[in-house]
Amino acid sequence: MPKQPGSTRVTQLDGLRGLAALVVVACHALSTLPWVGRVVSNDRSTRLTSPEMWAVFSPLHVFWNGTPAVHVFFVLSGFVLILPFTKGLPGKRWAPYYAKRLLRLYLPAWAALGLAVALIVLIPRTPSPLQSPWADMYVTGVDPGQVARDALLMLNASTINTPLWTLRWEVAFSLLLPLYVVAALRWRRFWHLKLGIAFGLALIGGVQHVEALTYLPIFLIGAILGVERERIRELTRSWPRVAWLLLAAVGLYLANAEWISPDRPIQGVEAVITVGATLIVLVFLLSGAAKKLGDTTVAQWLGRISFSLYLVHLPIILAAATLLRGVSLPLGLVLGVAASFAVAELFFRYVERPAHRLSIAAGRSVERRLNRGAGRTEAGGAASGKSLGNHGAATAPGTAPSAADAPRTKQSAA
Repeated sequence: MPKQPGSTRVTQLDGLRGLAALVVVACHALSTLPWVGRVVSNDRSTRLTSPEMWAVFSPLHVFWNGTPAVHVFFVLSGFVLILPFTKGLPGKRWAPYYAKRLLRLYLPAWAALGLAVALIVLIPRTPSPLQSPWADMYVTGVDPGQVARDALLMLNASTINTPLWTLRWEVAFSLLLPLYVVAALRWRRFWHLKLGIAFGLALIGGVQHVEALTYLPIFLIGAILGVERERIRELTRSWPRVAWLLLAAVGLYLANAEWISPDRPIQGVEAVITVGATLIVLVFLLSGAAKKLGDTTVAQWLGRISFSLYLVHLPIILAAATLLRGVSLPLGLVLGVAASFAVAELFFRYVERPAHRLSIAAGRSVERRLNRGAGRTEAGGAASGKSLGNHGAATAPGTAPSAADAPRTKQSAA
C-alpha cells in the first residue's frame, strides 16, 4: 500500500495490528466453547483429548491467544505515537495533541460501550451449561453507575465490554507521552540499555503483579523501537532469511509462553510475552517476507477496522452465543464472528472515522486558538517595546512562543 509523501506510516504494521485483532476475536470465540473455557478459566487439570491438548498446550495456541496480541497493540502504540517526533519537526504544542488523542480514544469507546449496553438489554446474558465457565463470567446486567465508571477509561473495565480494559493503559500512555518522548529521544547511544530497563520494569511488574509496571513499559519499548528503527534496520540489513524465520519462531514461542505446557506458568510470564511480542513487531518491521504478509489486502483491511473490531466483537459474540446456544453453540459463534466483522466495518465508517475527523478538527481548533493568543501576546509586546524605545525588551512579530506556552521536543544527537 503506497504511503502519502512525508507520511510516517509503516503500512505493514497496520496489517500486523489487524492480524492481532483477529487473534483476539478467535480467542474470545473459542473460549466460549465449554472445554476451552474451562482451561482458560485457570482449570489446567481439565481432561483433554490429544487434539485438544495440541490446540491448547502447544505453540498452536499463539494463533488464538489474546494476551500477546494485546502486548503487540501496546508496542505498536508506542512505536506509532513516537514517529512524528523523529522527523525533526518544529516545536510541538501539547494541547492540540491531547484534544486529538483523547477524542480519538474516547468517542469510539463510548459508542462501543453503548452498543454493549443495548445488546445486554435486548439479549440478556444468562449462565448456561451449554457454554463455558469463561462465558458465564460475563453474565451481567446494566448498572448505570458501572457504565459511567467504564466510560471513564481510567479503571478496570467491567464485564459489560471487557476489552475496554486495555484503553485504561492506552489513555495513561497518551497522557504521559511527553515523558515517553524524552525517554526515547534522549541518551540515544544507550538505546539498548533503555530497552533493557524497560523489559526489567515489565518483569518486576509481572512478578509483583503491579499492572502499571507490567503494561506501561511496553509502550516505552515501542517508542524506543520507533526512534531507533533505522539503526536497528542497519544492524540487521545483512541477515539471511533463515535468521528472520528463526527470530519469528522464537517470538511466537515466547509470546505463547503461558501455554507451552499444562504446568502453571512461571512468575513474571507477562514479561516473557512482552519479549515475544516485541520480536514479532521487529520481524514485521524489518523482514521482507513479513512485510509482504502485513501489506496483503486482507491484513490491511483488518488493520483498517482493527480498533472497531476490537471494541465491538465480544458483546456481539456473547449475544450470539446466548441467542443460539440452545440450537448450536458453534453455529452461534460462527454467526457472531461474522456479525462482528460486519458491525466493525459499519462502526469504522460511521463512528471511528467520523470520530477521527472530529478529533483532527478539534486539534486544529485548539491550535488556532493558541496561535491567536500567541499573536496577541507578541503584538502587545511589540507595541510595548516600541513605546518604551530602547528601554524595553520587545518580542519580534513571528517569534515562537516560549517553552512555557508551547512545550517543545527535539531529537538529541545519537
